[in-house]
Amino acid sequence: MPELIREHGLVEQILAEHHDRAGEDEAGWSGYRGHVYRVLNFARAIAPDSAERDDKLAIAGAFHDLEAFRSLDYLAPSIRAQDAWLAKTGRAAWSDELALIIAEHHRVTPYRGAHAPLVEAFRRADLVDVSQGLIHPGLPRAYVKAVRGAFDVGPFFTRLVPLALAKRVVRHPLDPLPHMRARRALARSDHGGADG
Repeated sequence: MPELIREHGLVEQILAEHHDRAGEDEAGWSGYRGHVYRVLNFARAIAPDSAERDDKLAIAGAFHDLEAFRSLDYLAPSIRAQDAWLAKTGRAAWSDELALIIAEHHRVTPYRGAHAPLVEAFRRADLVDVSQGLIHPGLPRAYVKAVRGAFDVGPFFTRLVPLALAKRVVRHPLDPLPHMRARRALARSDHGGADG
C-alpha cells in the first residue's frame, strides 16, 4: 500500500481558494478536508500508477463534494467550479476526465466508460469512506483503518450531509437525491457525452 499523503499542495491550494463555500461552518469544512484526504489516499491505493494520477485525484478530491455546503444538488456546481480552476491553472485538458470523476463518484455499480481507471478508483474510494470502512473493495482492512484514523471527518458526515438530505427531501420530494444523477450533472456542466 502507498504511503499516506497527509498534505497535498493542490488540495491545500484549492481548499484555501474555495474556503468561502463553508460559510461559517468551520467544523464541517475541517471534516470535508479529512474526507478529501481519506478519499485521495484510498483512490491512490486502488488506481494504477501514472505520472499525473496523484495530481488528478487531488484536484477531483478537493472539488468532488465542494458545493455540498450550499445544496445537495451539488455535482454540476462542483464540476463547474473545478472547470474554472482547471482553466485558470492551465489544466483544461483534464476537464472531461475530472468531471467524470465527480459526476460518477456516487455510482452504485462499477464504472466502465471513458477514463475508467481513475473514475472507478475514485468511486470505490468514496464508497470506502462513506461506508465507514465497512465496504473496502480491494483494500486491506489495516490500511483502511490507518487512513480513517489519520483524518477526522467530524461533522461533515454526521451533521452536514444528513441535514442537507433532510432539507432536500422536504423541499424537493420528487427529486430527493440529485447527487446521484451523474448524466444530469454532466449535461448541466457542459460535459454531456464525456462518458463515451
